[in-house]
Amino acid sequence: MIDGIVAGLASGTAYAILAVCVVVLFRLTGVLNFAQAALGAFGAYLCYALAGAHLPLWLAALAGLAAAGIIAGLVGWVLACWFSTPTTTERIVVSVVFLIVLLAAGFRLFGDTPRVMPSLLPEGVLTIGGVRVSLTTVVALALAVAVAVGVSLLLRHTHVGVRLQAMSERPMTVQLLRVNTRALSIGAWAGTGVLSALALLLVAPARNQTFESMSFLVIPALAAALLGGFSNIWVAAGSGLAIGAIEGAAARIDGLANYRGALPFVLIVIALIWMRRRRVWDDAR
Repeated sequence: MIDGIVAGLASGTAYAILAVCVVVLFRLTGVLNFAQAALGAFGAYLCYALAGAHLPLWLAALAGLAAAGIIAGLVGWVLACWFSTPTTTERIVVSVVFLIVLLAAGFRLFGDTPRVMPSLLPEGVLTIGGVRVSLTTVVALALAVAVAVGVSLLLRHTHVGVRLQAMSERPMTVQLLRVNTRALSIGAWAGTGVLSALALLLVAPARNQTFESMSFLVIPALAAALLGGFSNIWVAAGSGLAIGAIEGAAARIDGLANYRGALPFVLIVIALIWMRRRRVWDDAR
């Protein structure tokens, strides 16, 4: 059971980082980005395609990260130029269209067959309390914590963070103060694109999934973000790790292994019921 939990943490780190990215974009731009994992998958697959063409792995990884950041930045630019004051419905539609475009492009470029992907890190195993933990899992976990800490510090204790939060809460006031909200929005999109690609570059070698299946890793990330109310970075990150650990534990239990992919949906339903409980109880009174 413990081995399963540790194995699940590798995926959990990806869920956690993706969830943090979803929360950050939602807080700053009001867009629920359904294509967050597809961005990372595009960068990861581009990296391994270039590595397969005999480009050095580190250079291919930089190219994949840059591609994910540029694509995300372009989407942020489009939203900032033509959807500066969209309704909730328009934001959802734009995000879903973005996901469909990335899925179509990924299918054309990378196909729909799983690939064996080389690891960015050297193979290594640590033994902690009798449990074997891979070096990739340790680094990915450290990255997830670092991302949560870094984003929290950025938003709370820097001028850029204050401007970003002001942009999300009072966009017209910020524009009147001559703050370049368009550049801030594009930067937020590009930054989350790079982080998504980095997260999937670390966990992809252990999964060997198709581009489509990697793109839909956004579902457990959305579940984690929902548990954090799309506002609390730490709860979202912790929930992502917990979902990964639960999936890993379920994989070791007969009867649950085939249904572990449905766990995020169960958590989404539970979270929705829990978040609505107060309103229902108040109405009942």
